[in-house]
Amino acid sequence: MTILVAVKKNGKVFLGADRIITFGNEYHTDLVGGQKIIKLKNAYLATSGYILLDNVIEHLVMTKHKMMDNPFSKRADVFSFFLELYSELKKAYTLVDTGKDTYAGIHNVFLIVTPKSIFGISNNLSVSEYVDYAAKGAGQDYALGAFYSLYDTIDDAAELARIALEAACHFSIVCRDPLDIIEVRSEDFVGASHGYKALGKTLKTFSKRKSPGDLSKLKKSRAPS
Repeated sequence: MTILVAVKKNGKVFLGADRIITFGNEYHTDLVGGQKIIKLKNAYLATSGYILLDNVIEHLVMTKHKMMDNPFSKRADVFSFFLELYSELKKAYTLVDTGKDTYAGIHNVFLIVTPKSIFGISNNLSVSEYVDYAAKGAGQDYALGAFYSLYDTIDDAAELARIALEAACHFSIVCRDPLDIIEVRSEDFVGASHGYKALGKTLKTFSKRKSPGDLSKLKKSRAPS
């Protein structure tokens, strides 16, 4: 499992994830290409769940599947993308468990983030759009609690994302640093892509947790004179 977060504030949008990958009782945080953030043509995608879905999306990007041209401009676009992904899993990858009773199941959860929007996708393929912030995956309750507590106190969206990720890593046994956080900018999607994890200069990786710091000073600086 992993923790995914996204947040919008003051005209900026950030997406973040941890790096843990588990194989039964074994885990790794230093695999080559272990970032959970994937660059598509018009959005960033991050997934929590089976690493196999990362392999599938990489293959679809490499083979230039038409679904990768999705604009992700509205919720219906996002739903269309995951319907196509689900279809490809059944048709080309035979990875879907047909014994489940759910209407549709993909096991993983996702965040799709554009310079304007944050979309969350549940493992039954339902799509929701979030106004200010979202968290998916293991530890999401802790991350959402951090967002709720600090969103109106901290103006730096990147710092909000970092603290939310750290909260999940602190309390969940299946979340672990390093932490990757990227600013999602319009210029990231201009011109040709250089690979599905060519994340650019705005990606920051935190190898160790820093904690929220002394928030009392922040509160005092924001208090009315």
